[in-house]
Amino acid sequence: MLRQAHFTHFHSGGRAAGTAETDTGTKTIYADHAIPGEEAEVEIVRRQRGFRQAVVRRLLKASPDRITPFCPHSSICGGCNWQHMAYPAQRYWKRQILIDALAKYEIDTPPVPDVAPSPLQQGYRNKSEYAFASQPEPIFGFHPKEEAHKIFECDTCFLQPPRVHLMAKKVFELTKGLPLQYLQIRTTTLGDTCCIFGFAAQQYVVGSARLTEKIDSIAFEYGPFSFFQPNPLQAVALYRQIKRYAGLSGSETVYDLYTGIGSIACYIADGAKEVIGIEGNPAAVLDAKENAKINGMAHVRFIAGDILETFTSDFVDRNPKADLIILDPPRSGTLIEIKKAILYAAPQKIIYVSCNPVSLAWDLKQLCAGGYRVTALQPFDMFPHTHHVETVCLLEKLL
Repeated sequence: MLRQAHFTHFHSGGRAAGTAETDTGTKTIYADHAIPGEEAEVEIVRRQRGFRQAVVRRLLKASPDRITPFCPHSSICGGCNWQHMAYPAQRYWKRQILIDALAKYEIDTPPVPDVAPSPLQQGYRNKSEYAFASQPEPIFGFHPKEEAHKIFECDTCFLQPPRVHLMAKKVFELTKGLPLQYLQIRTTTLGDTCCIFGFAAQQYVVGSARLTEKIDSIAFEYGPFSFFQPNPLQAVALYRQIKRYAGLSGSETVYDLYTGIGSIACYIADGAKEVIGIEGNPAAVLDAKENAKINGMAHVRFIAGDILETFTSDFVDRNPKADLIILDPPRSGTLIEIKKAILYAAPQKIIYVSCNPVSLAWDLKQLCAGGYRVTALQPFDMFPHTHHVETVCLLEKLL
């Protein structure tokens, strides 16, 4: 049975949220491919306590921000869940998701600026992963949203540069009959390309065993399994913002938690007396040490160790006092004990780089309760046509 729904905002997970009348009263609903302000007939496909998941079957009132998706796979692929919405509206609603998350946890901040647009809205990604299957018929493409056991055949993909999809097609033709399960292709703005072939029990790396990227004048080398910002052109703007917020004078000691290959640590290092990065991935730490070396940064050092077990109050007592702590944690945010260690270190400034507004707001609540206030923040669009938003947040210690 179809229900009439009215959409009012976006949930933090990217689905449009609204209300619909059901047999048991007015219920909150969530649906893909809808826009706040729209009215539609929807079908309830999943019932949960307090809300319903719905599918839009017929639009009754379309938003002026609605556009025709440019990708033929947009209705089934979860890679670009906001393709049906004009780009200025995407940025508006990403900002609103951030504002709503901060308001939910009562975080006092300056006015949230507009989301910084991505330099490219298509072909911006430097990493993609295709799924392959040989039974019952050879096929390659991507997994439909929330259906990891299925593959839909992909004619084209606009997320990465065109040559990447052509390369994937060529690999598909050459490997028909082989038990290839996935292909990951990584590229850089400097022209490096690396392919990782995944079979049942083996991985094979082809192409550049080391990838090279630059952010302004700083060069980075990293292995095929290390993380680098997926939107490298927007990463330039992101890192410049971090450096502005750091406001280093040359006398500061900086700790960079979740440092990865040391990209933030090396980028801001020229303004610091000492930079210490901590990372749980040993391979990434090797990359980070090499990056400090190739950029001639003798005052930058890296420690391999789980953040929870390494960055403790004992560690703080045994090492130089932090003037600035930078953290760029995973989507889930950082743990309570890590935040306690940050508060124990009592730096003058904290810069939090977040890819999840909800976990950011949750972590800010503890940090602000511990004697800090948010003095500046800037959201960035790292992933056009999705709901994801990256935020750089500056906290300063209260007197």
